Amino acid sequence: MKKLILAVVLMFSITAFAQEQKVAYKKLDNNLTQVTYYFADNSDIIQREGFFNADGKLQGTWISYDVDGNKIAIANYNNGVKEGVWMYFKEDKVNVVTYNNNKITNVEEKALVVN
Repeated sequence: MKKLILAVVLMFSITAFAQEQKVAYKKLDNNLTQVTYYFADNSDIIQREGFFNADGKLQGTWISYDVDGNKIAIANYNNGVKEGVWMYFKEDKVNVVTYNNNKITNVEEKALVVN
């Protein structure tokens, strides 16, 4: 019985401290919806942002950030399909991955030059 009570208390504690992620939507004139996701533990810091088309599929450029506001990834979609150049940033390097219709066609690692 003590174990059951402890489990229930633990479950309620976890639920009480769980935070929901803030999401902002802005409908644009071109049938796109701009979406901004914020980090759950700090609703003022953007985690990722991009667009959905009228069918609710990922569209255009999506950018992801770390908690310090640095870009960690830039992705491109066309009607929910990975398309074009994607960039993943890490320290002093950038991995450039090219997609064509959801398939990887090229991968490069480049030195990141900061001015």
